[in-house]
Order: sequence, then C-alpha cells, then structure tokens
Amino acid sequence: MRSVNSFVDSVCEDNLIFVNAEKSHLDNSKVNFYGRNNILFVEDGVTLRNSTINFNKDNSVVYLSSNRHNYLLNCSVNNGNSVYIGKDCYINGVMNLIASEGKNIIVGDDGLFSFGIWVRTADPHLVYDVNSKERINYSQSVLIGDHVWLGQQSLILKGSQIGSGSVLGGGTIVAGKRLFSNSAYGGNPAKLIREGIFFSSECVHGWTEKETRKYETMQTEQWIYSADGKQQNFADLDKELQVQKSAELRLKIIQKVLVENKRKNRFYIGNE
Repeated sequence: MRSVNSFVDSVCEDNLIFVNAEKSHLDNSKVNFYGRNNILFVEDGVTLRNSTINFNKDNSVVYLSSNRHNYLLNCSVNNGNSVYIGKDCYINGVMNLIASEGKNIIVGDDGLFSFGIWVRTADPHLVYDVNSKERINYSQSVLIGDHVWLGQQSLILKGSQIGSGSVLGGGTIVAGKRLFSNSAYGGNPAKLIREGIFFSSECVHGWTEKETRKYETMQTEQWIYSADGKQQNFADLDKELQVQKSAELRLKIIQKVLVENKRKNRFYIGNE
C-alpha cells in the first residue's frame, strides 16, 4: 500500500498521479493506493481538504476538475471504475462516493451539495430470485448533471440519472430513476414535486427584507436546460468506459467526452 499525503511527494510505483504540485494541494488529506495501474488526475486549482481517496483495487481513474471551492471527499474506487467530478462544485460537508463492480460515477459542473451526501453504484451484497436462482441486483453507474442541488442527507443509488438543473430536497433517496432537468424532487423514494424550476446559489441565511425584495424575480436563462440535439448519451459513455481494459484508456475517454465537451445541455434529461 502506498499513501500520499502531499502532491509534492506524488511518485507512486505501479500507479500514477497527474498533478501540478504548485497549483493543487492536499490539506489534511491523503490518497491511498492498495492496487495497481490506477490514475488520479488533478487539474490546476484543486484543494482536497479533510478528504480521503482510496484506490482499493486496479485499473481505475479518478478525475478532479479545477475548483474555486475546496473538495471535501471520501471517495473509494475498486476494479475498473471511473469517477469524474466537474468544475466548481460546492461541497458543504464531506461527500461520500463509492464506485464498485466496474461501474462509474459522473458528476457535472457547478453542483451544490449539502451535508451527508452519499453516491453508490452497488448494494453491495448479492440478492437472488428464489425461483430462478438468478442474481437480481447488478451494479449500475450514476450520473449527476450540471448545476444540480443535492439537499442534506441525499442518497443517490445505483442506476440513478439526475438531469442538469434539478433540485433534491433533504433526505431524498434516488434509486435507479431518471430525474428530469429543471425539476424538484423529494422523499423516499424520490417523487416529482414541481417541474419548470431553476435555482441560484445565493444564500439567504443572513438576508434582511431588502435582499428578499431584490431577488423576488431573476431574469436569466443561465440555468434553464433544454433538448438541443447535442445531449450526451450517458448509456453510450458508460458502456465505452466499462469496456476499456486500463485506466489510461478510461482517462482518454473522460478527457475527450467530458473535459472537452462543455455544451450547456450535455446532461439534459427531459420528460418527453
């Protein structure tokens, strides 16, 4: 096992960390490599604070995009997983990600994530049908689109896809559902509360009546998403990542399909 506590000392036998140690930092954080042929790719402007990334097995990749906020992560990847986190996501408390059984977690840009968030691709123990004796709980990948707000204690389970611009209320549990863009959900299981909404990241805690009046309306199209024929097909991306045999090949796909693709509506999910 190799543990890295500083990006200045980031040379790892049998694993790779791509990072500029002058522009990205580990603050009371560590990266643990228990397996081989894994890759951690860190863009400039990343600070991991009070975080742990565990590469428990082999051939996985974790990609952390640049961020004007600190990353607060407990991230565990296993065999042949890909985890991608987009730019400028605000994480209010430690966010927990577990990628298992060769599945992937994709998180878009500009997310707003409250305390106690969990994202998992597996159950993880096995469940079988009593008659056929066939397994019925295979692992599945997770997509969280751009500009998504996850409320406190949200739990995002295998097979979930959350469209850009969505809001999940506190304690919401999403299990294998496709949630529409610009829609609000809540409950266990997650239920649609309202369609046709968008959110802005201003915080109301210290507001007076003056600020409340100022923001009674917001004339913007910035966070309204739509079908433009250029959406990213998540099933195709997920399949392409899964069939690759090495972390190097997975990294190339992430860079081509996610890093270079900044189209506004890439993670739009409609109710059509």
